[in-house]
Amino acid sequence: MKIYEFTQIFPNEYSCRMHLKAFREKEGIVCKKCSCSKHYWLQSKWQWQCSECRFRTTLRSGTIMESAKLPFYKWYLCMAFMSSTKKGVSALEMQRQLGHKRYRTIWVLMHKIRSGMGKRDDKYTLERSVELDEGYFEITAPSTVRLKRDRCSQSKTNVAVMAESTPLEDIETGEKSSQFRYAKMKVLTSHKAIDINGIAKNNIEKESLIITDKSTS
Repeated sequence: MKIYEFTQIFPNEYSCRMHLKAFREKEGIVCKKCSCSKHYWLQSKWQWQCSECRFRTTLRSGTIMESAKLPFYKWYLCMAFMSSTKKGVSALEMQRQLGHKRYRTIWVLMHKIRSGMGKRDDKYTLERSVELDEGYFEITAPSTVRLKRDRCSQSKTNVAVMAESTPLEDIETGEKSSQFRYAKMKVLTSHKAIDINGIAKNNIEKESLIITDKSTS
């Protein structure tokens, strides 16, 4: 979603609260105390109350926003910024965009969002035709460490990139291409085949066709 589209759908704090409320009710509210699934909404408190034991569940409870004090609008806006750019955004830049005084707060906010995205990815596996390759991403290495070259450099981390794609062929021209659907990325602990095969086994359906390069790994 583009930032312009975001501001049209979520113009204020109230719109973000109502969106989260509707989403959570669709998923179903379960009481932490008695496991009852019947609740009624207390508008003045912005909480659900259990019909059985009267235990209350807040709008943030059970989410990555639990115990946080930042407005819902800033959470939503941060997620919009993080997902709208391909190059990523630093915590310092995010702090500037949100107009927040404390850098540490925004750093924790972004860390929680990334952690939540990672947990979401673990809930599904790729299927059908999947392209698998290794990628090397720059990281910050200690200034006291003498850096190695090539793929073993301490300034790079090795990542398995898996993209689910459907092969396509134009009937008229015969030109071949592929349609991208979903992707997953997992950090590799080594360049050994056993590590890459393990990640493929845990993240790709057994019946899938895996397309790779001619790497011995």
